[in-house]
Amino acid sequence: MSIIKLEINYKNLLIAALGVGVIVLLFKLQTIITVFAISFFIAYMFDPVVDIFEARRIPRYLTILVMMAIAAALISLFLAWLIPVAASELQYLANNSQNYIDSAFGFLQHSAALLNIQLDVEAVKLHIASRSTDYIREIFSSMSSIMSSFTKVTGVLLNIALIPILVFYFLKDFDKILARALEFLNNKFKMDFKGYYSEFDEILSKYFRGQIIVAMILGVLYTIVLLIAGVKPAVILGAVSGILSIVPYLGFIVGFSTSVILAALQYADMLHPLLVIIGFSVVQFLEGNFITPKIIGGSLGLHPTAVIFALMAGGSLFGIGGMIIALPVAAFIRVLITERSSD
Repeated sequence: MSIIKLEINYKNLLIAALGVGVIVLLFKLQTIITVFAISFFIAYMFDPVVDIFEARRIPRYLTILVMMAIAAALISLFLAWLIPVAASELQYLANNSQNYIDSAFGFLQHSAALLNIQLDVEAVKLHIASRSTDYIREIFSSMSSIMSSFTKVTGVLLNIALIPILVFYFLKDFDKILARALEFLNNKFKMDFKGYYSEFDEILSKYFRGQIIVAMILGVLYTIVLLIAGVKPAVILGAVSGILSIVPYLGFIVGFSTSVILAALQYADMLHPLLVIIGFSVVQFLEGNFITPKIIGGSLGLHPTAVIFALMAGGSLFGIGGMIIALPVAAFIRVLITERSSD
């Protein structure tokens, strides 16, 4: 008995070929997808603000231009402060890298002696040094080949320059784009996608805006902890930990492990790593019990493992653009499943 009847004809073959072609095309257009995804994401985040001013009879284009001017000014001021601080911290790391290496090998030799393990530290140093020379040579050769490709550099700069332009046009016509997309879906699938979108928008907008606020708060708190503990680079490591916090637990894991290692290498005592452990534990407690529940709550409705899987799958398929698209798709699927199961 045949359960699935598959009719092979020219029409089905053409549809399959077109599907494969679309997938291949999307892989080829990863860079373009990333630029458009980032631009549309920014437009989506700020569209409610533009709508508020439009309701007060202020033209959309004027509101958008003022917002973009303010954003450009704030970003410029932030970079003017961040770049010298980051450069100073990176210079500090470079100047003390040899001390950190010696401390790490000293700890390794001491641990081997405690465990009664025969370890030739000098041989390990020579092996790593020989391999690191190869790695550095490969990195520099890759960087030089990338920099020598004028078209690649020009393409990257052009893509960055296109983002503000795309954001402007997406924001200007955001409501029209949304209305036409919903109308097309309603006519195509004979379903009330407008109702789905309302719930989807409420879930997603709260999650994304809340997640960005939480990441900024955590970045500041992690930086304060590292400054109190005296671990360098405090600003860079705190900022990176905050940004990575958008992915559940990733910011804490990376920031905590790196900070403890740096504290141990920089001070070679128990006090400073203990300060880092206590500080990160306090921040994690505040984040889990007060910050995230108050700002985000359970708005996305997805388990952290589902969020991580969606981000990894989107990133593997379409890079950064895929990661941006992944969570909206996952959230929309969750809305559809919830609606279907409640019927």
